[in-house]
Parts: sequence; C-alpha cells; structure tokens
Amino acid sequence: MIHPSEVGKAGEHVRLRTLESVWIQGKLRMWGRWSAINMNPTASDMFKKLLGKYVITQDDLSKALKSLRKRGCSSAELEAWVNDMLQQKQHSNLVFCTDDEGLIMDRVIAGVLIENRPLLRLLEKRYQNKMSLRCMAEELHETHPELSVMTCRRRVDTWISLAESMLYRPMCDAFDTNSERFNLQSEPEKV
Repeated sequence: MIHPSEVGKAGEHVRLRTLESVWIQGKLRMWGRWSAINMNPTASDMFKKLLGKYVITQDDLSKALKSLRKRGCSSAELEAWVNDMLQQKQHSNLVFCTDDEGLIMDRVIAGVLIENRPLLRLLEKRYQNKMSLRCMAEELHETHPELSVMTCRRRVDTWISLAESMLYRPMCDAFDTNSERFNLQSEPEKV
C-alpha cells in the first residue's frame, strides 16, 4: 500500500473530467474481468462458449458452474463473476473484451505502473477483486490506525484517481483514440 504521507493536495490536480473518468474506468473494468477470468484457464473456455449464445439460461449457468467445480475451480469466485455479468443490464463494448484488447490493456497498465507497484496493487484490488473504495480505506485504516477512516477514504480515492489519470492518455494512445475528444465546446482550447 502507498504510505499515507506520499500524497497531499497534489492529487486534486490529476483528476480526470467526468467523461474521461467514465471511459478509463470502463476500460479498467473490462481489464479486471478479463484478467480475473484468465487467472483460471478452465473457466475461460467455458464462459466463451456461454457468451457465444444470444441468451444465457439458468440451466446453462448451472451446468457451467457444476463442470467448473468438478475441475477444482472456486465456486465463490465464479459465482461472483457470473452474478456481476448478469447484473449488466446492457451489454456494451465496455462489458467484455477480447484477449487482444485485454493484452493491450495489460501491457499499458504494466508499462505505466512498472515503477509504482503500490498503485498497481490498488488497481488490482479495485478492478480484479472488485473491492470497494470503502473496504480499501478500512484496510488502510487497520494498517495505519493513527489516521481517521475519512482520511483513509480520501487518500484511497486520490490514489485511484491518480492511477486512472496516469493511464488515461497511454490507454487512448494504445487504442488509437483521441484523448482530447471529451472537451466541451465552451472549454478554452489547450495550447
């Protein structure tokens, strides 16, 4: 974890605008799902077959989970992943990614955060393990009880925002996306 004294008011200067933040968080959620499911190769093929169908029935999910349990996969992790998948009301391009897209995102994240392992671990907790900011703050508070819970929450929020800001432009470059596309017409042009 990042030491609490390492981030101060500078964190406010690295916040992305709303649409930029939504875009990078969507990419990071895709990466988190892709990397979490790819940690268990037996699950990957099973879910690719399921996702190939237009409608996934409860029976399909039951059979898949039963088969994966027989192969030694953790049912709690798989059920959490499936529940998260089912809770998505609309399947947009920010829900699932191909292996090629996942590898690109993985390469960008590793390249940008190679010198900052604590930020990488925070992103993994947030997007792979789906840990809430509150849980992350409580974990920090347990490590540093001299800090208030609110201070821990602010610091975790700042660190996640910093990591997302660091990744935004390189991720746009990796996907050949214009990183300036979210400027409002009323905003002054950057020089």
